[in-house]
Amino acid sequence: MRNLIRKLRNTLKYIGPRSIIISLIVFLLAAGIAVYAGRHLLKTEKEVLMQRSELNAKEAAMEYDRCLLTRVNIVTLVGRTVENMLALGSGNEKIKAYLTEQTNNIVATLDPSTTGLYGWISREYLDGAGWVPDADYVPTERPWYTETMESDHEITFVKPYLDLQTYTIMMTVSDLLNDGESVLAMDVSLDPIQKIVEAVSATTEGSQAFVMDNSGIVVAHSDKSQLGRNYLTESESLGGAVARKILTDRQMKFDIQTAEGNFSVYVDKLEGDWYSISLISADIWYRPLTRAIIIFCIILALIVFFLVFFFLKMYAKNRALQRLHMRIRLEESRGEKWKALSETDRMTALFDRVSGERMVDELLKSGNTGMFLEIDIDQFKSINDSYGHQTGDQVILAVADALRATFRSNDVMIRLGGDEFGVYAVGIIDRNMGRAIISRLFEKIRNLQVPGLPQGKISISTGAVIHTEADAASFAELYAGADKAMYRSKKTRGNSLTFGKV
Repeated sequence: MRNLIRKLRNTLKYIGPRSIIISLIVFLLAAGIAVYAGRHLLKTEKEVLMQRSELNAKEAAMEYDRCLLTRVNIVTLVGRTVENMLALGSGNEKIKAYLTEQTNNIVATLDPSTTGLYGWISREYLDGAGWVPDADYVPTERPWYTETMESDHEITFVKPYLDLQTYTIMMTVSDLLNDGESVLAMDVSLDPIQKIVEAVSATTEGSQAFVMDNSGIVVAHSDKSQLGRNYLTESESLGGAVARKILTDRQMKFDIQTAEGNFSVYVDKLEGDWYSISLISADIWYRPLTRAIIIFCIILALIVFFLVFFFLKMYAKNRALQRLHMRIRLEESRGEKWKALSETDRMTALFDRVSGERMVDELLKSGNTGMFLEIDIDQFKSINDSYGHQTGDQVILAVADALRATFRSNDVMIRLGGDEFGVYAVGIIDRNMGRAIISRLFEKIRNLQVPGLPQGKISISTGAVIHTEADAASFAELYAGADKAMYRSKKTRGNSLTFGKV
């Protein structure tokens, strides 16, 4: 024991007080850096966790909207056709034949699981699938009718229900016709939504994804055993706690602690007052980080213990390396910013002609079908000459806003130049569907109020072409076809649409 103490004393004497003080300072500095780095990593990882949760919710929401939009458009288009038939005096036999035809088309091309189109029309129940109800069946007392009559929305999403035979969630999309008492409806299987949430959840370890309606009922869930449960009635489950945060407290982004663990939650609101919800387990998410921090601390302690006299130099190099990484990230960020600016029309924030043409050509090469639309503002030169270029700029910005409000985020919206715009609407390969979308654009144009213009009103002329899988087209060919159609529209005063050919 005495020998050990003597050796330790000689060693400390050999090292010297100055080296000992430097070693202690380096050790304390290293410990401080370890604590700081751990806290910084934890903060960064928490931000990444919330971003991942947000991305999952928005990805599910986007796929949900894309899936449901097709069904909504079908009900809307068929509803308008039935209204026209009623206005022309068509009898219910003719209307039923039309519903049967459309039902067969839907089953054959879109959704084999649907029960088709049906409704209470001219005080008679009509069913496009040929189903004959029992004698005690009262259509006007069914949820699809009563909820539609009570709704103040153009399209009603009737409360979903669980089909116990197929264990899938079903819902009804319905439309109140303009006579105020006729209702058109279509049952929709939400199995595609179920597949979407399962796929989204599978991308992140420890995550759950589900869709819930405004009464707390689970419409789709990455865990199928949760389907059909009403979370608002559950007091102690994770789902119940999340549902109350959303539906009672109106929170859309939060962390939550329950007996099942700690979770980061992000919510995106959907059509029909539904919610796309992503949960990621913070316990699982932080587990690799915790292990990494522990390993890091052990390695750091060993480095300080064995290389204490070289630590300051190594620390200086690490700091220089960190500054270099920060500089690289800053340059990359600047590069991404300039790239985005180079692809965007500075006035409208739409794609410019060059980048828009490139994006459309890429979509075409990858087999994405759709509708290309060319838009020209009527009498724009006269507006500039009469009311000034500042008013003309306000007109261009108003039309750009109307395009953003009408088309989806995955559609390519372009300012072709001057008062000319283009849109490639992905997946729109039916003229009726195209007319419905462009009608919404016309409605937004009619509702514009542009300061400096008499009555604040403008109109546009449009030309459109449909690109199907059978076509092998380029942007230039779509543009040429739409341009010819647009000039034919110019001959008609006011908002007008003409379809052309590629």
